[in-house]
Amino acid sequence: MRGDPGLSRIGRWICPVLLGALLTLLSIRTAGVFLDFIASIRFPFELDYGEGIVWQQAVLIPGPRMYGNSQDLPFIVFHYPPLYYLLARAALSIQPDFLAAGRLVSAVSAVLTALSVAALVRISARGGGRPIARAECAIALAAGLLVLRLDTVHVWSLLMRVDMAAIALGMMGLLLGAWANGRFWGTTLSLLICVASVFTKQTQLPAGAAVFLIALLCNPRGALYAAAIAGILGLGALGLMQWLTDGGFLLNIVSYNINRYSLRNVYRLFLGVQQANRPFWVLMPIAAGAILRGLFHQRPGDPWRRTIDHSLVRFRQADRATTARAMLLVHFTLASLMLLIAGKSGASSNYLLDWDCVGCVLIGVLLCDLVGDQWRFSLVVTTLIVGVLILPQRRIPDRFLQEQLGPMTALVDRIAAAKKPVASEAMTLLMRAGKPVIFEPAIATELASIGRWNEGPLVDMIRSGGFAFMITTNNTVGGSGSRTPAVDAAMREAYPQVEDLTRGLWLHLPLQ
Repeated sequence: MRGDPGLSRIGRWICPVLLGALLTLLSIRTAGVFLDFIASIRFPFELDYGEGIVWQQAVLIPGPRMYGNSQDLPFIVFHYPPLYYLLARAALSIQPDFLAAGRLVSAVSAVLTALSVAALVRISARGGGRPIARAECAIALAAGLLVLRLDTVHVWSLLMRVDMAAIALGMMGLLLGAWANGRFWGTTLSLLICVASVFTKQTQLPAGAAVFLIALLCNPRGALYAAAIAGILGLGALGLMQWLTDGGFLLNIVSYNINRYSLRNVYRLFLGVQQANRPFWVLMPIAAGAILRGLFHQRPGDPWRRTIDHSLVRFRQADRATTARAMLLVHFTLASLMLLIAGKSGASSNYLLDWDCVGCVLIGVLLCDLVGDQWRFSLVVTTLIVGVLILPQRRIPDRFLQEQLGPMTALVDRIAAAKKPVASEAMTLLMRAGKPVIFEPAIATELASIGRWNEGPLVDMIRSGGFAFMITTNNTVGGSGSRTPAVDAAMREAYPQVEDLTRGLWLHLPLQ
């Protein structure tokens, strides 16, 4: 049973001390995240391969070249819907540098995600007397700070990439849906925010689906009306984008994003990268199972079918905490299924973000339920403390950034002085130098490999010396997924002189 008397079973110091230690540790470690926010916004060059092309896309949105359907050079694929790019453009009023503005949007999105996680934990808590309420508030705060400290969130919140903005909108939509508890207007606003998350990143589907499915149980007619409004507005926006781009919108965000697939990529993500998140990955499914068992409480002698029927009836009269828990479980299930998308070539740890964030909410809810259970509460908190200690304090040390400033600035000056276009796998260098991106190496290689793009004009441009020089991030033959054999051979023939630059960059020059 829950209530004030239950707190006596925690003991007078063990659990409060452990929870206090977790909060203190998270607060100290979160300071490192904010230092990284500041460092990334100030750093004028690439922290991730994809930032350069996102910067180029943001410059072209809105404009006549956005989501083009021509395969001529320059060949720019727009991987994602336009909302993040518009947010980055709006942030230019605060931070006039486009790269910094894009990173600012990601950092703010990470903070909004953390606040949403904390609020979701608080809404999902069952409540009790004042001591229990204080404990649940502390747990909600810890869950929010934990999200900021997750390695995936820490990394992607520093970059000019669409992912954190999409996650923030999805989590805010889920929060509003849980707060609405099936009511029409709240559900409508929630689904509209979820539609906005899809117009930030097209795979951000689980939050909206979770809100709709649970609202459908609580208030079927209201949920259908809300979904109709959100669907009409979403389809209207889709139709508008198709019309403005002469059909190029879906070509870019769907057809050009269907890449080669291998389950090895999923295996690599879980076992090859983001190892620091593993203690939390162990707790997430445990929390989901415990919460699910609480929702479908089976009375002795009742078959599961009757238990499910009783639970569905309860949903129509559910309190906000029950509704929130059900939404979280559906979201976590769908996000788990979406992990399979990470098998596409080029996928990275950003495909884990949604799963990680909603998983942190589940961990927080589990801790709230364990208030009053001394040993299990202590075990979970201790696991979290160990996991946080494993996480790196900083991702971009100041010394590293300072070492890169001089060489990168000199290289940008060299690019800016070139009389011809420059090809670079480090595309932020081109944007910083005021040179356009003629093609994105990785996506051009992927599309050429599967026969969706004719690389012949590019090969001809390289062989004819159409570039002043070319910059690569890998000097092995064939590169590392950024050059097809034909492009690589043309580059080595037309630009045979190679300079070994800083930070793993190679400069390929024509014969003088």
